[in-house]
Amino acid sequence: SFLCGLAFWKVHRYWPRFKKPRSFMEKVWNRMLFDRDPRWTLFSDRLRVRDYVASKVGNERLVLLLWTGDKPEQIPFDKLPLRFVIKTNHGSGYNIIVKDKTQLDQTKAKRQLKKWLGENYCQDKLLGIEWGYKNIRPTIMVESFLENNGSVPEDYKFFCYSGRAEFCKIDFNRFEDHAEKFIDRDLKTLNFCGKGIKQYKGKFVLPDNHKDMVRVAESLAQGIDFIRVDLYSVGGRIYFGELTCYHGGGMIRLSPRKYDFLFGEKWKISNHSRDQV
Repeated sequence: SFLCGLAFWKVHRYWPRFKKPRSFMEKVWNRMLFDRDPRWTLFSDRLRVRDYVASKVGNERLVLLLWTGDKPEQIPFDKLPLRFVIKTNHGSGYNIIVKDKTQLDQTKAKRQLKKWLGENYCQDKLLGIEWGYKNIRPTIMVESFLENNGSVPEDYKFFCYSGRAEFCKIDFNRFEDHAEKFIDRDLKTLNFCGKGIKQYKGKFVLPDNHKDMVRVAESLAQGIDFIRVDLYSVGGRIYFGELTCYHGGGMIRLSPRKYDFLFGEKWKISNHSRDQV
């Protein structure tokens, strides 16, 4: 619709072709608008996706789940460790990072969770088009806190096309001084980043198990024309973060624009998806 085209243009500064997409962001929008593959619901559900991950790459890749339920007042705070993460399974950004539970305002946290549980992430955000989130039953999850030397670990986001990890975005200090770095399959740095996020300029060494991370990402991405697989490396172990169907909700401007088209070229929309258009 014209409204979607306008929303796209406002961010990306070019008029989109949603039906015959060329760029990466056009293809994200094509999927959001037209593709009703039930896998997008499974992958977008932070709780149900755990079974998929376990079946593909084993339980040991899953972050330890400490509690689940749908009533904030039932969270057993007294039994939880000092550090943990509370999230809901049905949207993006529904996270409370608890670094010290003695400092946590439980009443405020419960109120926040209640608000999130009452939202339908698809219908209440971004023009109501992130369809994968629409039919998820909202649930609270409490997971153990992953850390590298006391801080949040780097987040490795593998852009996988037809089961092949072509690019990786590495997020540093996501909750404080957020910066990112893009590398390609040959570990070459790509000189761009999402609008509003700075490029990481510090010294950086890939973890020893980076090749294993690529293998895990590709195992999870088999048979899918495009999926972003987010992983962590903590203490030499690889942990699953999430599977993302709609990178940035199609609303992150890749600048310079040539990278939007480079990332788009690799994405061959499968017949299954094309049938939905």
